[in-house]
This record gives sequence, C-alpha cells and structure tokens, in this order.
Amino acid sequence: MKSFLLTLLLAFVAGSLYALTYPATWMPGWFPLLFISVPLFLWLLERSKTLKHSLLIILFYNIGLNVVGFYWVPHTLREFGQLPWIVSIFLGLLFSLILQPHWWLFALWKKFRPDFNWRSEKGVLLTAFLMTLLERYFPQQFPTYVGSPWLHLSPYLGTVPYVGVVTLSFVTFWISLEVVTQIEMKKVRYQVYTVFAIFLTLNFCLPLSKSSGEKNLNVRVVQANVGNFLKVASERGDQNSFESINNDYFNLSTRDNGFKPDLIVWPETAFSSSFYSNSTHIPHIFMDIAARTGGEMLIGGYVQDSNKDMFDLVESVFNASVLIGDSKIKSSYHKNILIPFGETLPFGPLNKKIVAIVPAVSLFARGEGTPLMETKGGFRFVTPICYEILETNYMRDLLNQHGKNNFIVNHTNDSWYGDTAEPYQHLFLSKWRAVEFQLPIIRSTNTGVSSVIYPDGSESKRLGIGEKDILDVAVNVGSGEATFYQKWGVWPLFMFAAVLILVTILREKFSASSKS
Repeated sequence: MKSFLLTLLLAFVAGSLYALTYPATWMPGWFPLLFISVPLFLWLLERSKTLKHSLLIILFYNIGLNVVGFYWVPHTLREFGQLPWIVSIFLGLLFSLILQPHWWLFALWKKFRPDFNWRSEKGVLLTAFLMTLLERYFPQQFPTYVGSPWLHLSPYLGTVPYVGVVTLSFVTFWISLEVVTQIEMKKVRYQVYTVFAIFLTLNFCLPLSKSSGEKNLNVRVVQANVGNFLKVASERGDQNSFESINNDYFNLSTRDNGFKPDLIVWPETAFSSSFYSNSTHIPHIFMDIAARTGGEMLIGGYVQDSNKDMFDLVESVFNASVLIGDSKIKSSYHKNILIPFGETLPFGPLNKKIVAIVPAVSLFARGEGTPLMETKGGFRFVTPICYEILETNYMRDLLNQHGKNNFIVNHTNDSWYGDTAEPYQHLFLSKWRAVEFQLPIIRSTNTGVSSVIYPDGSESKRLGIGEKDILDVAVNVGSGEATFYQKWGVWPLFMFAAVLILVTILREKFSASSKS
C-alpha cells in the first residue's frame, strides 16, 4: 500500500514538473523538465500491473498538471459564473478528469493490447506513434501537446514548417519511452540517441527567419483593458458603460503619433452592439475612426444570425471578426469552435434555463467555414478567435480554405483569467501556428497579452496584463505560399515513423544475418 501511495505521489510530481515547462507569471517555463516529467510518468505507467492502478496514476498526473499549471480554472469559474469559492475549487479539480483525456484511452490500450515485444525498438516506436495520434485527435479543452515545450528552442526549429509540432510530440514520446525501456532492460541503444542527435542538429542548422515576405502592413493593435463587469454591463444595454468603452477604443484607435495604420485591430467581442448582416448600417464610431486614420478596421464583435429573430439572443448570435472598410462591412468570420460552458452548453432544451441561472454563460450560434478576408492592399488573412488558434488541425483547414494567406489575426479576451498563468500559456501555445505556417500572427487581446508573433517564434513589443495602450507595428507579411506542413498535415509524421521502423527492421535483420 505504501509503495502505491509513493507511486501516486510521483505521478503528481510528474504532472507538476510537466506544468512547469510552460510559462507562468513568475517564470518563462523550463524546457529540460520535459525530459524528466514525461519519462517519469511513462515509467510509472509501464510499471502498473492493473487497469485500476493505471487510471489512478493518470488521475494523479493530471491533478498535478491541473494544480500547478491550471490553477487559474477555479478563479475563472468564480469570475465568470459568480460561483462560491468552494464550488469553484471543486469544479476546478474535476477539470483534471478532462484535462488530457487521451491518457484514459491509452490505459485501455495498454490493458488489452495484443501480445508483442513492446520493449523492442519497433514496439517503442509503435507505442510512441499511438500516443501521438491519441494526443492529436482526442479533443482537449486546452491543447497542451508534449511537443509544445520545444518552442523554448526557437528559432532553432527548422523542421517544424515541414513536420509540425505533432512530430515533436512523437520524438518526445519516443525518446522518453526509450529512456524508460533502457533503464528497465539495463541496456543502452546508442542508435536511438544518434538519430535524436541528428534530428536536433537539423533543427539547429536550419534556424527560422523572423521575416517570411517582402512587404509590410502597418497595423495598430488596440488594447483598451476593459474590465469584465463593465463589459457585461455594456452588453446588457447600459448606455454609460457602452459609451465609456467606445470612448476608450476611439481615443486609442485615433491616437496621433505619426504612425499611419493600414489596419486597426480590436480584440474579441470589443464592440458590444450586434451587426445584423454584412449590409448593416456602419456605426458612426467606425466611420469617424476611418476618416481620421485612413485605415481599415478589424473588430471583434457580435453578428446576429439573419435566419433568427433579432430579439432571440440564445444560440442566434455569432462571436465574430468583422472587417470594415470603404464605409461597409467587407467580410465577417463567425467563430466555429465554441468553448464548452463558456460559449455553449451540451444540455439541449435545458440550456436556456441554465443561462437564466448563470447569466454570464453565453449561448452563441456556431459558425461554419470562413469567408475571404482581404485588406484593400490585397493582403489575405484568417481570423481565428480565442482558443481556435490552438487547434492546429482546424488552423490548417482555415488556411487551406482560400489559400494564399499573408498573416493571421487572433482576437482574444483573456480577461476572465486575471493576472494568472493562462494569458502567458495561451500566448505561448499560439506561437506554434506562426512557426508551423510561417506567418506573422497579430494577437489582439482585451486585457493582455497583445503582441505580433513572428514566424521564428519571437515577438514584437508586448502590451502586458492590465495595460491600456496601442501597439503600432509594421508587420512583414508572408509571401502567401503554404508550408509543407500546411499542405500535408500529419503525413510527414507517418513518413518519419515509417522510415524509423523500416530502418530498425533492416538493421535487426542485418545484425542477425551477420551473427549467423
């Protein structure tokens, strides 16, 4: 019993160490901990003799990750739903059950997998490949792939535009499993570390560039730092709150400092009145800003579903990105991936009753696809909203829908999380899309962190948590050419894993024949 309690404690420590590979308010994240936490966790799983023990190890690993890395969840529940602290803490702990749900499936696989020498090189490679696919395709609320901490090595990630972060997850699982297996077998497989060294060398010999094109777009990012309760009051029709927020956005957008913006970007749901269609009358605030600056505007706002009653606000309003230029709405994107319990609920006819009890929960309509977004200068872009940018599969689809994209705009409102680790984690994970697709990301948030992310994973100057200011940047836009990863997705991973397995089989056959 004492031995298993120690196992659960070590699982908690492994999850905690993994959480520390990501940034927080007090530290940038420590990459080397990745190759301590993941091997420790996998070692504990491999030693587990029963399905029950495996599930408990996974639970305590997720609790460690939750308590250290996602400690902001109870704060958000308290802020967002106005729930009592004890209820928020309890619900926050329950988040451990869905934090990394792919591990529950892996435990079942481990229990019922066919007889095979899973300690062999082929067995380790196949297991790492399975782990990667489960992580990739089993939905996570806040995707934290084991390959993600590799971003600390940027710009020395030259293979990523070809293979994506998914292949770095595979490499991490593979090396971690090999470490565990070699310790158990008391045998060193030098060839594994040789391949790993070659992979690292390739990345370091092909450093990424900060610029990916030849043309610039002058962008003004506006961060008005609007508090949650002022924002909610404005959305519920309080005229004083509405005018106060709009005055802040107007003054920041039209600041005369000599910079001439081509595009002015506001964050997610910054404008609290709804647009009813692309032909709706443009409010005077946008006409005045355009007249003073000469720039187009891309704002986070609301668009009423034209197929539903304008007074029906339940599942009939889209969380949207609206492009305004030439005194009209040129295009609007409606958010496709809604956050459970924040923007949508899974309870069908009970949804309206729940919203009446917890009014902070919104029930947005779900968007489909994306319209063409293009500036008057001919630069094409996509506008994922909030956590959508963390879904690499979705981002590939978004970019491939029209093609020839020059940049990405990410509208976000992280204000519900306060001055916690979440805004830094969100920013950190968003950077992967810039690296994978070799496009700058213009990140506009309500309360921080706002910045421009470059294709090598670096950033412009930031607007930090709680700042009210603008960020003026001449953004070097992409050439419009899709990366190899954007075109082919996980196929490079399949090819990489297949080559490793084939080389392993051939080497084993050659070794056996030479001995005979």
